[in-house]
Amino acid sequence: MAMNQSKERILAGAKELFLARGYAGTTVDAICEKAKLTKGSVYYFFDSKEDLGLAVLDWSLRRATQMLASGPYIGIVDPVEKAFAFLEHLEKCSRELWSGGCLLGSFSVELADTNSRMQKAVAKMFQAVADVFAEQLQPIAAQCTGKQAPRASEFADTLLGILEGSIILAKAYRDPTRIPKAIRRFRLSLATLIAEPA
Repeated sequence: MAMNQSKERILAGAKELFLARGYAGTTVDAICEKAKLTKGSVYYFFDSKEDLGLAVLDWSLRRATQMLASGPYIGIVDPVEKAFAFLEHLEKCSRELWSGGCLLGSFSVELADTNSRMQKAVAKMFQAVADVFAEQLQPIAAQCTGKQAPRASEFADTLLGILEGSIILAKAYRDPTRIPKAIRRFRLSLATLIAEPA
């Protein structure tokens, strides 16, 4: 088996287990069993479980970023229309990306107070996601005027909060449709906001 395939199996298996059992509840042995590889294979690629956890976060974020960056919105010229089309693409991808949960959110809740390395990595990755959202939502923010006009970074933080909250509710109710519905409501609220006269 090719080295990259083995590593990919470890990352995919670890992600699935981390989401289902949490970081502390997932052993390296369980990851090996899931990936159908030996412990030596895991430690060939990763020095520790913590290094594996960080690698899974990075791998997941890169895959999500690639999926979001390849949407049909990229060909739209009008910046406001493009921003709304990005939100529509996010909505369409949401079930595939987060129906099993959000690893960033899970690690944040579980490890923020006990593992400073993980906490810093998670915060940095959340900021990277917020920065992508802010860049995409900037044209909508530019349409808002007045003293109370929100900035793109505020829209991004709101979207991130809505997204994480909807992922938790989707898990609690075993209803993954809550995630795209929440994104749709956010998108429609932005459309209403910029349609209202100043």
